[in-house]
Amino acid sequence: MRTASQATGQRRPGESAPAAVDRIGSLPARGWVKVCGLREPEHAVAAATAGAHLLGFIFAPGRRRVTPEQAAACIHAARETVGGRGVVAVGVFVDAPVAEVNATADAAGLDLIQLHGEEAPESLRALRYPAIKALRPAAGATFPAAAALVDGYRDAAAPPIAFHLEGYSPLAAGGVGVRADWGLAARLAVAYPVVLAGGLDRANVGEAIDAVRPIGVDVSSGVESGGGKDARLIHGFVAAAREGFAAVADRREPLPP
Repeated sequence: MRTASQATGQRRPGESAPAAVDRIGSLPARGWVKVCGLREPEHAVAAATAGAHLLGFIFAPGRRRVTPEQAAACIHAARETVGGRGVVAVGVFVDAPVAEVNATADAAGLDLIQLHGEEAPESLRALRYPAIKALRPAAGATFPAAAALVDGYRDAAAPPIAFHLEGYSPLAAGGVGVRADWGLAARLAVAYPVVLAGGLDRANVGEAIDAVRPIGVDVSSGVESGGGKDARLIHGFVAAAREGFAAVADRREPLPP
């Protein structure tokens, strides 16, 4: 399994700030908590102060879409608030041209790219930033088929540092709260760095962590109320997720390698 610190080797000279490399390298081996779909500085601050490791910003069409300037303001506010503890800024894109992805990441001050479309494995090589690849297996997908898809990216010249896994919806490329197949996700998490997403909230994230044993969890709709992010729900989710990861570690049960 490839670690976050190993992934920083993808960065070529002059292509990103040393501070970004340090932030990615400081991610724990397990226990990542990501809050995605942020639009307002106050909610980015809520996620950071709650203890989220990664803040996600959507640059694909949809109600959560932000401009690079909006994302930069959120990132700045979060980092100013938590001081020396870095938070990793992640940009989410869907089948965007690589030049656009790189330019947006530069302008917003991102650390990581999350690809949610049909991007080919070889396209990751042209990114100036490490990537997370999102996968949305359809209902009934088999483990061999899902593993073969993951292997296509893992064996690429510039493999992702992790695989975001959520349920499939024909309506959107993610962020609609469709629960992943936890059984399939658990099998994948034995061999690959899986970030579990889809339908997670404060009430079920601990159970999800126990069942799947992912390296991280990702939430968006599960921390929203009235069509927008809710600071109270953000704090509740992050606390529950961190408790879930701690409970797994405290039991000292064998974890996936």
